[in-house]
Amino acid sequence: MDKPVYFIGGGGHAVSVLNVARETGREPAGYVDVAEHGSMSLPYSGSDSGFMALVAPEDAEVHITVVAGAGCDMSLRRKLIDRYSSYPAATYVAGSAVVVTGSAIGDGSAVMHGAVINGAEIGRHCVVNTGAVVEHGCKLGDNVFVGPGAVICGGVEIGPDVFIGAGATVRNGVSICSGASVAMSAAVIHSIEQPGIYGGVPARKLDMA
Repeated sequence: MDKPVYFIGGGGHAVSVLNVARETGREPAGYVDVAEHGSMSLPYSGSDSGFMALVAPEDAEVHITVVAGAGCDMSLRRKLIDRYSSYPAATYVAGSAVVVTGSAIGDGSAVMHGAVINGAEIGRHCVVNTGAVVEHGCKLGDNVFVGPGAVICGGVEIGPDVFIGAGATVRNGVSICSGASVAMSAAVIHSIEQPGIYGGVPARKLDMA
């Protein structure tokens, strides 16, 4: 019998994943956050410390539904992944997503409606959002967020803790280092070797001072 699943986070992304969870038949038992969210139609399970004091890792699974902080920073999500590392991680794949044979999806990841995984390796705790495409031969590290409608062309390697904004395109064969963020609608045509925020066509590092 499946263990109950709890969402870690109750914001907008949690609402989207909840729709996928319900259609797959694994509706969460509740959600954990610093405060109760009126938009969530799930029981509020308290803050991190309260939840972890009451629910042991052997009795539940978790799914991280916090995405990114200001400036597309994935560090908060990473902290939550590490905080809940002793809990098994639930994976959700929407029924309308296409996951081609030979693809691999790591524990704790979410593949949303209309997404295509075409022979790629997706790490743990990743999000491939609505209508995004990850093409053949791509390798995504843990905790990578691919925004709605983004296209990751073939043979791309993306390090952990990377944010790819909505509608961005990443050219085939390039790599993106850990900790980088790609702004919405950007076009990455060269490898990104330093953390930072990259935007524009072609994408360049942005001065956020």
